[in-house]
Amino acid sequence: MDATTTNSQRARNAPFAFTLIELLVVLAIIAILAALLLPLLSRSKASALGAQCTSNHRQLVLVWRMYCDDHQDQLCSLTNWVVGDMSKLREATNALLLVDPLQSLFARYNITTASLYKCPGDRSAHVRSVSMNNRLHPNASYWVDGIGTNYEIFTRNQQILVPTKIYVTLDERSDTINDNSFCVDMSNTGNADGTGANNPYWLIDYPASYHNASGRFSFADGHVEAHRWLEPTTLVRLGEAEAAHTSLTDRDAKWLQEHCTYLK
Repeated sequence: MDATTTNSQRARNAPFAFTLIELLVVLAIIAILAALLLPLLSRSKASALGAQCTSNHRQLVLVWRMYCDDHQDQLCSLTNWVVGDMSKLREATNALLLVDPLQSLFARYNITTASLYKCPGDRSAHVRSVSMNNRLHPNASYWVDGIGTNYEIFTRNQQILVPTKIYVTLDERSDTINDNSFCVDMSNTGNADGTGANNPYWLIDYPASYHNASGRFSFADGHVEAHRWLEPTTLVRLGEAEAAHTSLTDRDAKWLQEHCTYLK
Protein backbone atom coordinates (compact mmCIF):
# COMPACT_ATOMS: atom_id res chain seq x y z
CA MET A 1 0.00 0.00 0.00
CA ASP A 2 1.53 3.29 -1.09
CA ALA A 3 1.59 6.53 0.92
CA THR A 4 -1.14 8.12 -1.19
CA THR A 5 -3.60 5.32 -0.47
CA THR A 6 -2.80 5.38 3.24
CA ASN A 7 -3.44 9.12 3.51
CA SER A 8 -6.73 8.79 1.59
CA GLN A 9 -7.97 6.07 3.92
CA ARG A 10 -6.99 8.09 6.95
CA ALA A 11 -8.91 11.08 5.62
CA ARG A 12 -12.03 8.95 5.12
CA ASN A 13 -11.74 7.38 8.55
CA ALA A 14 -11.06 10.66 10.41
CA PRO A 15 -14.07 12.13 12.35
CA PHE A 16 -15.80 15.06 10.63
CA ALA A 17 -15.13 18.41 12.31
CA PHE A 18 -16.62 21.89 11.86
CA THR A 19 -14.35 24.69 10.94
CA LEU A 20 -14.30 27.75 13.13
CA ILE A 21 -16.23 29.74 10.55
CA GLU A 22 -18.94 27.07 10.33
CA LEU A 23 -19.33 27.06 14.11
CA LEU A 24 -19.66 30.83 14.16
CA VAL A 25 -22.34 30.66 11.46
CA VAL A 26 -24.32 28.06 13.42
CA LEU A 27 -24.10 30.13 16.61
CA ALA A 28 -25.23 33.23 14.73
CA ILE A 29 -28.26 31.37 13.34
CA ILE A 30 -29.19 30.10 16.82
CA ALA A 31 -28.90 33.62 18.23
CA ILE A 32 -31.16 35.01 15.48
CA LEU A 33 -33.76 32.30 16.02
CA ALA A 34 -33.71 32.89 19.78
CA ALA A 35 -34.18 36.64 19.27
CA LEU A 36 -37.18 35.93 17.06
CA LEU A 37 -38.78 33.27 19.24
CA LEU A 38 -38.32 34.69 22.75
CA PRO A 39 -40.74 37.63 22.26
CA LEU A 40 -43.29 35.20 20.81
CA LEU A 41 -42.90 32.89 23.81
CA SER A 42 -43.18 35.86 26.17
CA ARG A 43 -46.39 37.04 24.50
CA SER A 44 -47.74 33.52 24.53
CA LYS A 45 -47.07 33.20 28.27
CA ALA A 46 -48.66 36.61 28.94
CA SER A 47 -51.70 35.59 26.92
CA ALA A 48 -52.02 32.35 28.90
CA LEU A 49 -51.81 34.23 32.22
CA GLY A 50 -54.45 36.69 31.03
CA ALA A 51 -56.74 33.85 29.98
CA GLN A 52 -56.35 32.20 33.40
CA CYS A 53 -57.13 35.49 35.14
CA THR A 54 -60.24 35.94 32.99
CA SER A 55 -61.37 32.42 33.85
CA ASN A 56 -60.91 33.10 37.58
CA HIS A 57 -63.11 36.20 37.48
CA ARG A 58 -65.73 34.45 35.36
CA GLN A 59 -66.07 31.72 37.99
CA LEU A 60 -66.21 34.21 40.85
CA VAL A 61 -68.90 36.39 39.27
CA LEU A 62 -70.90 33.24 38.51
CA VAL A 63 -70.87 32.41 42.22
CA TRP A 64 -71.84 36.01 43.01
CA ARG A 65 -74.88 35.68 40.75
CA MET A 66 -75.75 32.26 42.21
CA TYR A 67 -75.76 33.78 45.69
CA CYS A 68 -78.21 36.45 44.52
CA ASP A 69 -80.48 33.80 43.03
CA ASP A 70 -80.42 31.81 46.28
CA HIS A 71 -81.16 34.83 48.49
CA GLN A 72 -84.13 36.56 46.88
CA ASP A 73 -81.93 38.85 44.78
CA GLN A 74 -79.97 40.14 47.79
CA LEU A 75 -76.29 40.78 47.23
CA CYS A 76 -73.71 39.00 49.33
CA SER A 77 -72.19 41.15 52.03
CA LEU A 78 -68.74 42.62 51.60
CA THR A 79 -68.08 41.48 55.16
CA ASN A 80 -67.48 37.85 54.36
CA TRP A 81 -67.91 36.99 50.67
CA VAL A 82 -64.27 36.08 51.17
CA VAL A 83 -62.20 36.62 54.32
CA GLY A 84 -58.57 37.41 55.03
CA ASP A 85 -56.93 40.81 55.44
CA MET A 86 -53.90 41.03 53.16
CA SER A 87 -52.31 43.68 55.38
CA LYS A 88 -51.95 41.06 58.13
CA LEU A 89 -49.20 38.55 57.41
CA ARG A 90 -50.91 35.61 59.11
CA GLU A 91 -54.04 36.07 57.00
CA ALA A 92 -52.27 37.21 53.84
CA THR A 93 -50.53 33.86 53.52
CA ASN A 94 -53.36 31.63 54.74
CA ALA A 95 -55.11 30.15 51.70
CA LEU A 96 -57.34 27.97 53.90
CA LEU A 97 -59.35 31.03 54.95
CA LEU A 98 -60.47 31.55 51.37
CA VAL A 99 -61.95 28.08 50.97
CA ASP A 100 -63.37 27.62 54.48
CA PRO A 101 -67.20 27.53 54.11
CA LEU A 102 -67.58 28.50 57.77
CA GLN A 103 -65.89 31.83 57.05
CA SER A 104 -66.06 32.69 53.35
CA LEU A 105 -69.51 32.76 51.72
CA PHE A 106 -68.20 31.86 48.28
CA ALA A 107 -66.60 28.71 49.68
CA ARG A 108 -70.11 27.37 50.27
CA TYR A 109 -70.51 27.21 46.50
CA ASN A 110 -67.89 24.53 46.05
CA ILE A 111 -64.99 26.91 45.54
CA THR A 112 -62.23 24.71 46.85
CA THR A 113 -59.36 26.20 44.84
CA ALA A 114 -57.79 29.19 46.57
CA SER A 115 -55.89 30.15 43.41
CA LEU A 116 -59.15 31.48 41.93
CA TYR A 117 -58.71 34.51 44.18
CA LYS A 118 -55.25 35.42 42.92
CA CYS A 119 -54.17 36.83 39.58
CA PRO A 120 -51.46 34.54 38.12
CA GLY A 121 -49.47 37.69 37.30
CA ASP A 122 -49.27 38.69 40.99
CA ARG A 123 -45.82 37.66 42.26
CA SER A 124 -46.41 38.66 45.87
CA ALA A 125 -46.74 36.24 48.78
CA HIS A 126 -50.42 37.17 49.16
CA VAL A 127 -52.94 34.40 48.62
CA ARG A 128 -55.49 36.85 47.21
CA SER A 129 -55.45 39.71 44.75
CA VAL A 130 -59.21 39.84 44.02
CA SER A 131 -61.36 42.54 45.62
CA MET A 132 -65.01 43.46 45.21
CA ASN A 133 -66.66 46.76 44.29
CA ASN A 134 -67.20 48.65 47.57
CA ARG A 135 -70.63 49.83 46.37
CA LEU A 136 -72.01 46.28 46.43
CA HIS A 137 -73.70 45.83 49.81
CA PRO A 138 -71.00 47.53 51.91
CA ASN A 139 -70.74 46.44 55.53
CA ALA A 140 -69.73 49.93 56.66
CA SER A 141 -70.34 53.50 55.56
CA TYR A 142 -66.67 54.24 54.84
CA TRP A 143 -66.13 55.87 51.44
CA VAL A 144 -69.87 56.02 50.72
CA ASP A 145 -70.72 58.95 53.02
CA GLY A 146 -70.83 62.69 52.35
CA ILE A 147 -71.33 63.72 48.76
CA GLY A 148 -70.91 60.05 47.89
CA THR A 149 -74.42 59.31 49.19
CA ASN A 150 -75.75 60.86 45.98
CA TYR A 151 -74.58 57.70 44.25
CA GLU A 152 -76.23 54.30 44.31
CA ILE A 153 -75.27 51.81 47.00
CA PHE A 154 -76.44 48.41 45.76
CA THR A 155 -78.02 45.87 48.07
CA ARG A 156 -80.05 43.92 45.48
CA ASN A 157 -79.16 42.74 42.03
CA GLN A 158 -82.21 44.38 40.47
CA GLN A 159 -80.95 47.77 41.62
CA ILE A 160 -78.14 47.48 39.09
CA LEU A 161 -79.97 48.95 36.14
CA VAL A 162 -77.01 48.69 33.78
CA PRO A 163 -75.32 45.39 34.76
CA THR A 164 -73.00 45.50 31.74
CA LYS A 165 -71.42 48.64 33.16
CA ILE A 166 -71.02 47.93 36.90
CA TYR A 167 -68.05 45.80 37.86
CA VAL A 168 -68.19 43.19 40.61
CA THR A 169 -64.63 41.91 41.02
CA LEU A 170 -61.19 43.08 39.96
CA ASP A 171 -57.58 42.46 40.87
CA GLU A 172 -56.03 44.95 43.25
CA ARG A 173 -52.34 45.72 43.51
CA SER A 174 -50.40 43.87 46.19
CA ASP A 175 -49.20 47.11 47.76
CA THR A 176 -52.70 48.48 48.46
CA ILE A 177 -54.87 45.40 48.95
CA ASN A 178 -56.03 44.92 52.52
CA ASP A 179 -59.67 44.07 53.20
CA ASN A 180 -61.99 42.41 50.68
CA SER A 181 -63.35 45.54 48.97
CA PHE A 182 -61.94 47.93 46.40
CA CYS A 183 -62.75 51.50 47.43
CA VAL A 184 -63.60 54.28 45.02
CA ASP A 185 -64.33 57.64 46.65
CA MET A 186 -67.34 59.12 44.84
CA SER A 187 -67.34 62.21 47.08
CA ASN A 188 -63.90 63.09 45.70
CA THR A 189 -62.81 64.37 49.09
CA GLY A 190 -60.27 61.73 49.94
CA ASN A 191 -61.81 61.29 53.42
CA ALA A 192 -63.60 58.13 54.52
CA ASP A 193 -66.51 60.08 56.01
CA GLY A 194 -66.96 62.21 52.89
CA THR A 195 -66.09 65.51 54.55
CA GLY A 196 -63.80 68.06 53.03
CA ALA A 197 -63.57 69.95 49.78
CA ASN A 198 -64.60 68.33 46.53
CA ASN A 199 -61.30 67.66 44.79
CA PRO A 200 -61.35 64.97 42.09
CA TYR A 201 -59.71 62.62 41.57
CA TRP A 202 -58.52 60.44 44.46
CA LEU A 203 -57.09 56.93 44.28
CA ILE A 204 -57.61 55.08 47.53
CA ASP A 205 -57.03 51.53 46.34
CA TYR A 206 -55.04 50.87 43.17
CA PRO A 207 -56.15 48.43 40.47
CA ALA A 208 -53.67 45.80 39.36
CA SER A 209 -51.92 46.10 36.02
CA TYR A 210 -50.27 42.70 35.82
CA HIS A 211 -51.27 42.07 32.19
CA ASN A 212 -49.40 44.56 30.02
CA ALA A 213 -50.64 47.59 32.01
CA SER A 214 -54.18 46.23 32.16
CA GLY A 215 -56.41 44.45 34.66
CA ARG A 216 -59.38 42.09 34.52
CA PHE A 217 -62.90 43.01 35.67
CA SER A 218 -66.04 40.92 36.05
CA PHE A 219 -69.36 42.70 35.61
CA ALA A 220 -72.83 42.26 37.09
CA ASP A 221 -74.17 40.69 33.89
CA GLY A 222 -71.53 37.96 34.16
CA HIS A 223 -69.07 39.02 31.47
CA VAL A 224 -65.36 39.63 32.05
CA GLU A 225 -63.19 42.13 30.23
CA ALA A 226 -59.73 43.67 30.35
CA HIS A 227 -59.17 47.36 30.91
CA ARG A 228 -55.89 49.07 30.08
CA TRP A 229 -54.67 51.83 32.40
CA LEU A 230 -53.48 55.09 30.89
CA GLU A 231 -52.19 57.32 33.67
CA PRO A 232 -48.66 57.17 35.15
CA THR A 233 -50.20 57.76 38.58
CA THR A 234 -52.07 54.44 38.25
CA LEU A 235 -48.99 52.63 36.99
CA VAL A 236 -46.48 53.65 39.65
CA ARG A 237 -44.00 50.98 40.68
CA LEU A 238 -45.04 48.42 43.27
CA GLY A 239 -44.43 49.79 46.74
CA GLU A 240 -45.05 53.39 45.70
CA ALA A 241 -48.86 53.43 45.62
CA GLU A 242 -50.52 55.58 48.25
CA ALA A 243 -53.96 57.14 48.66
CA ALA A 244 -53.65 60.53 47.02
CA HIS A 245 -55.16 63.12 44.76
CA THR A 246 -54.05 62.60 41.17
CA SER A 247 -55.18 65.18 38.60
CA LEU A 248 -58.28 66.85 37.23
CA THR A 249 -57.89 64.89 34.01
CA ASP A 250 -57.29 61.43 35.50
CA ARG A 251 -58.86 59.07 32.94
CA ASP A 252 -58.33 55.98 35.10
CA ALA A 253 -60.02 57.39 38.22
CA LYS A 254 -62.88 58.60 36.02
CA TRP A 255 -63.31 55.13 34.50
CA LEU A 256 -63.37 53.50 37.94
CA GLN A 257 -66.00 55.95 39.16
CA GLU A 258 -68.16 55.43 36.09
CA HIS A 259 -68.08 51.66 36.49
CA CYS A 260 -68.57 51.21 40.24
CA THR A 261 -71.86 53.10 40.58
CA TYR A 262 -73.93 55.97 39.21
CA LEU A 263 -76.05 58.89 40.44
CA LYS A 264 -79.31 57.95 42.14
